[in-house]
Amino acid sequence: MMNKFISLSLLVLFICCVSCETNSAQTASSLDVKAYRAQLTGEKSFQLVDVRTAEEFESGHLERAININYNGNDFEQQINALDKNKPTYIYCLSGGRSSAAMDVMTKKGFKQVINMKGGILEWKANQFPLENNKNNTTGWIGMTKAAYDQLTQSKTPILFDFKAKWCGPCKQLSPILDDLAAEYKDKIKIIQIDVDENKSLADELKIRSIPFLIYYKNGKHAMNIEGLTDKKNLIKSLGLKK
Repeated sequence: MMNKFISLSLLVLFICCVSCETNSAQTASSLDVKAYRAQLTGEKSFQLVDVRTAEEFESGHLERAININYNGNDFEQQINALDKNKPTYIYCLSGGRSSAAMDVMTKKGFKQVINMKGGILEWKANQFPLENNKNNTTGWIGMTKAAYDQLTQSKTPILFDFKAKWCGPCKQLSPILDDLAAEYKDKIKIIQIDVDENKSLADELKIRSIPFLIYYKNGKHAMNIEGLTDKKNLIKSLGLKK
């Protein structure tokens, strides 16, 4: 009887392992650069994420890519704002960081994540085109407006917190927003944006003082909240309910 029980347990464990591997294969894959480009070209609706640093991104990136630094403190916060149901293509310099990012995103429930083998190095070796921010005469610094606009289309209401490391009121507001994000994690997404690191975006949005909150609901701008506020008033202003 004991031998039968052990055999049955091992069989169940084997089936579970196979099932997990199948689910993983269905949601995540790595393609060589030519297949990656061909599949990307054929997609009608997708997200393209460059997980390198801002400096690397500015030196040359794929068209329509948004930059979310895998080693940044806000990496998970920013990818949580993406649409998990859309095909999501990711890449880095050589494929290491994007492979790690793919694992994180798969665990977070992204339906389809496609990584580019060899990264930008392999892309360049094939002489495929790149957008180059450093050659852009506008001198744009940080997150592009296109990347910001894409984040605003989140199905979950999203709150952007424009801040700076040197800003005292920003530091006071930060733990309040952390509490809000934890308490209402299924009802709101909060993304922090440093105005010094994203100067061009702050200028484009005409942000003249910080902290400055911009709230989007159903993909549309709902309100701005300027200056330091407390948790109670913030919940009331945003209309959050448990």
